[in-house]
Amino acid sequence: KQYSGTPAVRLPPLCKQNWLKLLLMLIMGAGNCSGQAISDFSKHIDGQLMRVNALLVASTIVIGVMVGIGAYGQRYRHHPLTSFFFLGASTLFLPILSYVVSTISGNQGPVAVLSDTQIITAWCNTWKHITLVLVWASLVQIAAVNTSAIVAGDDKKGRNIASPPAMVLLVQAIWTSYLVVNFIGKAYDADFGNVFIPILVPPFAVLVAKLLVKYHAWYGARGSLAFGRNPNLIVGYMEQLKAELASEQHSLPPLIVTGEDTTLVHKEPHGYSLNQANGTGIDNNGLVTIDRVWQLEDDIFLTCSTKQLKDLCYSFALFKLLRCRFARHTIAETGSMKAHTLLPHVLLQVNDDERALGVIADELSFLHDYYYSSLPALYSRSWFPILSIFISLLSMGWSLFCILATTFVIVMLASKGGAGQMHCSIDCHPMYDKNYGSLFFDFAPVFLLAALVVLAEVRETACYICSNWTKVSLICRYVRHASSWQQSPWKKKLIGRLLRCQCKLLKHWEDKMNQCSVLALNRRTTPVALLHRLIPLLDRKKVPRAVKIAVLKPLRSPSWKNRSNGVASLCTRLQLQANNNPFSASSGVKAIADTMLVAHIATSILEVRRSEPPRQADSAHKIAATHLSRYCAYLVAYVPELLPDDDEWCKSLYKAVQKKGKRALGAAGGARAAASNPEALVQALNARPETAHYVLKNGAELGKKLVELAAEEGEEAAWEVLAD
Repeated sequence: KQYSGTPAVRLPPLCKQNWLKLLLMLIMGAGNCSGQAISDFSKHIDGQLMRVNALLVASTIVIGVMVGIGAYGQRYRHHPLTSFFFLGASTLFLPILSYVVSTISGNQGPVAVLSDTQIITAWCNTWKHITLVLVWASLVQIAAVNTSAIVAGDDKKGRNIASPPAMVLLVQAIWTSYLVVNFIGKAYDADFGNVFIPILVPPFAVLVAKLLVKYHAWYGARGSLAFGRNPNLIVGYMEQLKAELASEQHSLPPLIVTGEDTTLVHKEPHGYSLNQANGTGIDNNGLVTIDRVWQLEDDIFLTCSTKQLKDLCYSFALFKLLRCRFARHTIAETGSMKAHTLLPHVLLQVNDDERALGVIADELSFLHDYYYSSLPALYSRSWFPILSIFISLLSMGWSLFCILATTFVIVMLASKGGAGQMHCSIDCHPMYDKNYGSLFFDFAPVFLLAALVVLAEVRETACYICSNWTKVSLICRYVRHASSWQQSPWKKKLIGRLLRCQCKLLKHWEDKMNQCSVLALNRRTTPVALLHRLIPLLDRKKVPRAVKIAVLKPLRSPSWKNRSNGVASLCTRLQLQANNNPFSASSGVKAIADTMLVAHIATSILEVRRSEPPRQADSAHKIAATHLSRYCAYLVAYVPELLPDDDEWCKSLYKAVQKKGKRALGAAGGARAAASNPEALVQALNARPETAHYVLKNGAELGKKLVELAAEEGEEAAWEVLAD
């Protein structure tokens, strides 16, 4: 009540929110507390802290898995199980955070607990606990932003593959920022708000900056002719090149590498067309095309290999053509064929298998980055990578500070016997003080998340500095500004160092191939092999050089364009007629998957044939044939979407053939007995012609003919037929 001449006393907001508890404490007062009452109070507080700590630890583990998948296993992001995992983690984050913060805040200040007929009141302090939880929340969201991918895709025929930053990240950042502001406001009411500002504001400033950069980059890349709308421009450009390419049969086609945003275009029915220069041809002064890159001298980048840089730009140009197919455009076939004419006539003129395969690997690497990472969209503006690196360095510095600070505090707590997450003074007579929980459960998740953020930021910074996207951008800028940059030694030196930069973390091409077999012959009995049977994992082997030679050999042939498929040459070599051709439609073989499995079974039959005299090492043809055969089986069984046949049909075909094959081998006395010689294996697969699967019958028939060829002309002749 305010009396005349007496100023009104204004209670702080914190007291207003807890007036019921304060009133209860005044009513109850301080008295004697029974041991049971204190025990009930402790159980109440310990139970809440245990639930909070369990949620923090579990969420930290989930975020660790998300960071690992997002940073080092990006191609698994679109797996159904992984997508469900990411969706669940994102959906549960806000409820978990809200529950944790509300639970902790509810125990800040006066706390009342009912114990039988007695009410226990206490004053609790949870400032340290809330602060560390909010720091944990900021690190969680920074890690989530780092692992999220933005794709400036192309909308075509209802297929929307444009992926902006997840809106849930923005909602989470807004809600968490509100919790931070609310917490700092309460801290100011308690006269120590200045302590928490330098702790909580920096990580949330980094979080907001990362989100703004990603959203700005996505919106810019989506409308860019070099990124989001690039397929429309490439299709129109290739249409314009038809007339020029028709008159220049052996010239290098001027495929676009970069510079689309510097040209003037106009809309056409098939896409965008570049403006004509005086009506005579395409005005491509602002474009960097592959023919301009190919004219670079060999010594412009100091010690860099110009050949590799040219191949990298060629891969980037092919990647843009490949993107048109993913956007469901029909590329002008003339331009496409002219683009790929460079492969056999230039890259395959010498016996350099790695160079030709490297071009293809880099092309697929660009495609992988575009659809599975945020890196390409951030190159829509030249200053985005620099700004992103600066923000990553700030995030890395803050995370390292958290690591050092938490390490120091954990060591201090260990030396002093630990400290509680919550300190309560129970209103008893005498006063009873106790610490509840352990700050280790707060510092450990913060430490682990800070370490994960540092690893993610290091990888992201390495991506900007050493990625092929940076190299292509630098090469094309050099082409456009060659006259001025050549006169600057320090620019050439800096560019040369960046172009020589290599990072193993950015290599998507592992030079390995998956292997799979329908017939489980010659199974090993080692502990590792037995464990492999319990946990069915794919067998991955390094791609032998013999396989690379076999794949590129047809392309080196002068008549590679007119070459028929390998099945036709195999039938000719084995003198197969229409009535005894295992690949004919009359035999039931009507699809690519059928052909692959028939050839795979025949290869398995020939493989069990023992050489006479025995060889110490397999020949190159045998290595190529067996590895490619198992790879074809892997395509049918695990990635049928790469084949023209129906996906579900391919999987059901493989399972049916595998099931029938196991039954046939079991009826013949087991896989070892059937694998003792090829004749026994053929007999086992053909034991019941009326019930045997047509793929097994045709494979056995083809394998029998290959065994006969090996007996007549030698085993190497049979393997050469299969390898070709």
